[in-house]
Amino acid sequence: MLTTYEDFVARVESLGFMALSPLLPGFPSLGGETPESLWHTGLDTDPWRWKDRASEEKRLAYGCILGGHKGFITQRMYPIFFAAFHPMPAMPERWATGTVNQRIFHLWQLFEKEGTLNISQLRQILGVSRKQGASALDASIQQLQHEYYITVDGNIRKVSSKGEFYGWPVIRYSRVMDWAPAGWLDSAKDWSVVEARELILDDGISMSDGVNRKDLAKKLGWR
Repeated sequence: MLTTYEDFVARVESLGFMALSPLLPGFPSLGGETPESLWHTGLDTDPWRWKDRASEEKRLAYGCILGGHKGFITQRMYPIFFAAFHPMPAMPERWATGTVNQRIFHLWQLFEKEGTLNISQLRQILGVSRKQGASALDASIQQLQHEYYITVDGNIRKVSSKGEFYGWPVIRYSRVMDWAPAGWLDSAKDWSVVEARELILDDGISMSDGVNRKDLAKKLGWR
């Protein structure tokens, strides 16, 4: 079982990618490989904190990046996932041809302008509250992560008008092009969509225990 942050990072590095919570029975996940007693303790040994630390330190990519499911990806596999999931037509072209909705396009424009935004800022800009519009915003943020336009960049504490921290940390997102360290995307252009998907499936099956290839492909949204 994983009990330290460094053990967790090393484990993902050995695999190439890992889910946050069980993606399929037998598929490696942080939730499945850590003691339940460590979760949500607020300590450095809390796996819930590791995910934000890994993305903030740029040790691992984290977000809804495994077919829209939350997980972690190493530098070695990141360009392959990018090639497999990032749409080839540019976003303005997708908007012009009607293949993305207005909400997705508007959100993409905000990130193109600002680069980095946290969920609290997005709700304020878009006039969204927890009770009205939050689910639609969350779905759009998930979609932009799924398609590798944005990614989790850690979290941040909210600051009051008096300059004091308050509340729980909120998730911060950045454009993939801004977040990705030098070299992480260099080889993405070398992979076709088909080649990238097949390699991900090959690796996913080899690291799993009894996972069916078709089931994994379906989970990742490909079949």
